[in-house]
Amino acid sequence: MNQLSLFSKDRNVTLRRLKNQIATYYDVLTENDDKISYSEHIDPHKGYAICQMEYEEYVDIKKENLNGITFDQLFIFLKNSEPHKRLENLKSFLSKRFIKYESDVFTWHNEDL
Repeated sequence: MNQLSLFSKDRNVTLRRLKNQIATYYDVLTENDDKISYSEHIDPHKGYAICQMEYEEYVDIKKENLNGITFDQLFIFLKNSEPHKRLENLKSFLSKRFIKYESDVFTWHNEDL
């Protein structure tokens, strides 16, 4: 699923969306004017959250550090990776090419869970 903004170059592609009785899981590759980001999200359903937390693990790459690699190339690479290994594979891919990136796990409290 591609979503394009009419006023910028932003792109957003959902690589996977999986929903079960516990949570919704989805992986997203995004691009804006200065960076490309890959993130994996876990949004627990009400009553299943651990401490009412939602989770996002991400990799942010500044475009100036991409060494010629494009959004489309990263999309194909991720699409061809096994879903449960995408984040690990992306970090390895970037490291082997000496591409700097930021990576972290982001959590937030959602009282509605």
